[in-house]
Amino acid sequence: MSNLSFFINKILLDNEISYEWSNKLKKEVESLTEKKFSHYQDLTNLAFVTIDGADAKDFDDALYCKKSDEGFLLYVAIADVAGYVEQNSILDKEAFIRGTSIYFPKKVVPMLHEKISNDYCSLLPHKNRNVLSAKIYTDKDGEVISYQFFEAVINSKQRLTYNEAEEIIHHNNHQDLDQSIKDNISNLSKLAKLQLKKRAQRGALEINSQEPILDINENEKVLKVTTPTRKHSHKLVEECMLLANICAADFLKNNYGFGLYRIHEEPDLARLESVKNFFKLNGIKHFNKCSELDVINKCLNHATNHDLENVMNIFVLQNLKRAEYSTKEVGHFGLQLERYTHFTSPIRRYPDLIVHRMIKNIINEQNIKFDSMQLDQDCEKLSFLEKRAEKVSRQVVQYLICCHLKSKIGSDIETQVTGITDFGLFAELENMFVSGLIHVSDLPGDRYYYNKESNILAGRRTGKKFRLGDKIKSKILNVIPEEGKITLKPLI
Repeated sequence: MSNLSFFINKILLDNEISYEWSNKLKKEVESLTEKKFSHYQDLTNLAFVTIDGADAKDFDDALYCKKSDEGFLLYVAIADVAGYVEQNSILDKEAFIRGTSIYFPKKVVPMLHEKISNDYCSLLPHKNRNVLSAKIYTDKDGEVISYQFFEAVINSKQRLTYNEAEEIIHHNNHQDLDQSIKDNISNLSKLAKLQLKKRAQRGALEINSQEPILDINENEKVLKVTTPTRKHSHKLVEECMLLANICAADFLKNNYGFGLYRIHEEPDLARLESVKNFFKLNGIKHFNKCSELDVINKCLNHATNHDLENVMNIFVLQNLKRAEYSTKEVGHFGLQLERYTHFTSPIRRYPDLIVHRMIKNIINEQNIKFDSMQLDQDCEKLSFLEKRAEKVSRQVVQYLICCHLKSKIGSDIETQVTGITDFGLFAELENMFVSGLIHVSDLPGDRYYYNKESNILAGRRTGKKFRLGDKIKSKILNVIPEEGKITLKPLI
């Protein structure tokens, strides 16, 4: 077993994460066959496409858009996982225990068995696949006029990567593609641009915070650490998914009076004050009569192209509440939406599977009762599982970057202060997306104390101050990959 595999397994065991399939589950999967339903609408003639990353293995959403003088007709077709994974089956119980798929470099711990996620429910090109589809009509400005949900069969005409979709949008140079596919991409792009305009008008937050991408060789060594570039094709897919999720949330509210929502509450007043104070020290003179949304957007706009953009974005994020699942109808602060849910990824997120079941219950008149109190308990559990998945995924990325940095012990590197405590400074290593600790005892020329109110370390005798965003030339003293710890010494 490689060091990476060993570390991932250790992380999974330490966090009590299920990562193997039981024999009972395997037998249940073996008994599955491809399902055909006579009442599913036949949409196999439409030029649906999937647009995903180059390394994607499961495809749970496909898109088709038609434009007319009146507006747009958008189909968002989502893998019909609920058609295969019956409630309370062994597959279903294990999926709920996992809550979400977890993505590591070189490894995935899937929520559903690969026969489901990579085969029967994956919207592979040129294969008939069952879907639950949202059919959304908008006017010529992109405003939703009406929508409906129904079960269907589609046949994806092309599996596109984000880069390939981008080429079609900007250069239209894929001569080998059918014109219907190129027309579909063009229409999707036009609709997405309208949605992006609406997004900006309602003040949805745009936080430039991305997870690093690791270029790893066959020996599991990190060759390069980069961040992904968000192209228009990424935004195109995201805006179509947002539309489907908004309609799904509305459908649940209209039919149940409650729903499994994706909520993001407004920031606490104390944390908002902390954000305001930080940005006042970094160039914003006043926040006169600003709402919570105005404050955050003013700060994010100020951060754009600023020397401290990364630190500023991190600070804003740290002071916002986490998005989570709930039956509470409190809206989504980040997206500035009154009602929102997750509908578009039932292969990798259990909440989406519940939403599919709730929708299918209505459209098929099954009269299954969904209890809001039980649903809220499930939401609490699923929010925890999502948070746990993010934590362990970050731990593995940090481990790999730390392994990479082991060879650089003794080297000098530029760092930037991203956190301050009474025992020292956390400083992010340039282009590495991990932070090391500069212990307070290693800060030269004085004894430093922590001023919590102004969030600085200040020298008792000299008055020298260390603030968030300060750039410090440092030496890498030690790296412990298994603990994700990096010790730095300032060269000042």
